[in-house]
Amino acid sequence: MPAMPWAYLQVKKMSKVVPLPSKRRFRNWPGMLAALLAIYLFYSFASLGLALYQTQQQIRLSQEQKAALQAEGKRLQEQIQQLNKDSYIERLAREELGLVKPGETVIIPAVPGQVRSYIPPQPGQEFRD
Repeated sequence: MPAMPWAYLQVKKMSKVVPLPSKRRFRNWPGMLAALLAIYLFYSFASLGLALYQTQQQIRLSQEQKAALQAEGKRLQEQIQQLNKDSYIERLAREELGLVKPGETVIIPAVPGQVRSYIPPQPGQEFRD
């Protein structure tokens, strides 16, 4: 039997050659188009979902940073208020600078094994109310 082209079918009863439809490859084009559309939509939604997820992560990170900075600002405001109090300034002047009010006597507690000397402030450095 000789080789026949794929587009023809030989029927033995009628001994007649019957042509088959030549556009058989594109018979299911609506299905292929629907599949391509589905793939495109899936890719589009997946990329949008990924972008949305990344944006939400950035927002969450920014909110955490904002909360940390607000807590730091509140702590610094409290520290500023503490530093501006007269009682704190007086305590620092007495402890760090060794200043005394006029007429006060300085008492330095003795620590065994350690010698601490007292250097009186200069006359212009006296503590005043």
